[in-house]
Amino acid sequence: MTYKYKVTKHSTNVLPPPLNTYEYIFCIFQDKEWFAGDCSRKPAEELLMRINKDGAFLIRHSSAQSTRQPFTLAVLYQQKVYNIPIRYLEDTHCYALGKEGKKNEEIFTSLDEMISHHKSNQLLLIDSKSQAKHTVHLTHPVRP
Repeated sequence: MTYKYKVTKHSTNVLPPPLNTYEYIFCIFQDKEWFAGDCSRKPAEELLMRINKDGAFLIRHSSAQSTRQPFTLAVLYQQKVYNIPIRYLEDTHCYALGKEGKKNEEIFTSLDEMISHHKSNQLLLIDSKSQAKHTVHLTHPVRP
């Protein structure tokens, strides 16, 4: 399925009415080298492990499938895949990484901006089991 619509940051009614939310998201991200769409957690992790490069990453639809957490950023670092929730902040129409309630939260107007930022600025990774902290740059976009 290929759509050819020009999407601009401030457009309204960018896509015709028959498209649902999934199709709208697909249109926006289908050509992104990092977008894995409906790739579930396990295949995404296996793909990143096969790439075997620190900083390899992709963005996939979240398993939670909610409007508040529509995506997950999966990042490989030292043979471990970190799955970081991407939250959509409805009040500002922006995105944030991780769980709610953090101090000094970084807010991004788009997923492109988030990725661009973390290509040049380190991303904090926290191991959910050991609570060990690591940092990594997003370096290798991956797609299934």
